[in-house]
Amino acid sequence: MSFASRVSRDPLFQAGLAILLLVTLIALAWRLYSPWTSKDMVGAPFQSPSIEHPLGTDDLGRDVMTLVSEGVFITLFVGLASAILIATIGLLVGVTAAVFRGLVDAILMRIVDFLLSIPSLVVALILVAILKPSIFNVILVIAIVGWPASARLVRAYTLSLMEAPYVEASRALGSSLTHIALRHLIPNMTPIILGSILVGTRAAILLESGLSFLGLGDLERVSLGTILFYARRSAALISGAYWLIVFPGLLIMLIILALTLITLAIERNLKVKE
Repeated sequence: MSFASRVSRDPLFQAGLAILLLVTLIALAWRLYSPWTSKDMVGAPFQSPSIEHPLGTDDLGRDVMTLVSEGVFITLFVGLASAILIATIGLLVGVTAAVFRGLVDAILMRIVDFLLSIPSLVVALILVAILKPSIFNVILVIAIVGWPASARLVRAYTLSLMEAPYVEASRALGSSLTHIALRHLIPNMTPIILGSILVGTRAAILLESGLSFLGLGDLERVSLGTILFYARRSAALISGAYWLIVFPGLLIMLIILALTLITLAIERNLKVKE
């Protein structure tokens, strides 16, 4: 049975995918149904959930369901875009370190060790403070602080692949290290790359939500973290507007749970091809 078949039949993968699809489809359906945008003031401030406004309104009278439906896609976009960058950089650095070894491996891994020793949130706060807090700068910052962990994971997996019989045969035939990496290693790393993207997406969503909650995200675009920032700034909890905090927070939790279940399914079905 192939890796894809094993993963697709795993109950954890099915549960995670179902949660992720459910959240995405509900957000998409409301985006298509709602006549409002995230900037429209359509009701009284802090109006509790009702039939017209299922998740109530915020301090400006904006429909929270509309904010949340837009925030889900912005959050997922930031998470996925950051994760792809993280996986790409991690793949290049990890494979290079494992294939060439020696001085190259030592230098790259010392850089990775140094970056991993610094708290990622602290680095992200400094970089976002220096750069303009736009959505693309947030993605770049998340990628910068996230790639070292991916590189270490890819390096370890590449070292195990280097011991595979087909790689040993290719080396015995005189193939160059570059040829081995491009022809035999990278094409067989789909599971680990997919896992790296999922883990990176999960970490990126949490980091983006944290930065946005602190007011360092792109406040011109509505993410789930931005909604929590506005809720904190308007003292929503003190005003009794619990829905401004509960629903965005619950959606972040569900998205992270879904990605975690899918990642666990991939990890327990991951086998090195012999």
